[in-house]
Amino acid sequence: MMVIAILGIMAMMILPRISSFGAGQIKRETRHLSGVITHLSQESSLTKRIFRLHYDLKESSYWVSVLQEKREFAPSSDPLVARRILPEGISFEDVITPRHGKVKEGEAYTEFFPMGVEKTAIHLKEGEKIWTLAINPLTGRVKVSDQYIEFQERKSSAEAFL
Repeated sequence: MMVIAILGIMAMMILPRISSFGAGQIKRETRHLSGVITHLSQESSLTKRIFRLHYDLKESSYWVSVLQEKREFAPSSDPLVARRILPEGISFEDVITPRHGKVKEGEAYTEFFPMGVEKTAIHLKEGEKIWTLAINPLTGRVKVSDQYIEFQERKSSAEAFL
């Protein structure tokens, strides 16, 4: 488990540097955010702790908190997931989760559990271009697309009968 954690940390440090050659700002940001999501998914599984990845759409920033023993979330002390402000010209278009629905302003978050991740679609915008980061709830893997992809919410069984 320690080897997996070390590899995840190394990937978070190296991947943004390697991928930045010839890539635009939005590509670097999607890769960094994908790395944070992958890291949190692995960290939650390894440590059996619950994490939240917070998104502030007004401030164009994101950060991580972890559930403490007192059942309250506190900012993570891990420097790899410190608060990050998106570069100028890049912003959150919206964040979609089953818990919050489609959030276009204010704050939202994604929760990471030892057995999976809350299904989430994150839309980043640079100019007229929008990128989608879709989180797989079982694996924690991120699928990145260079277009806006709408989040498909599953209807509850009660809604299916209506």
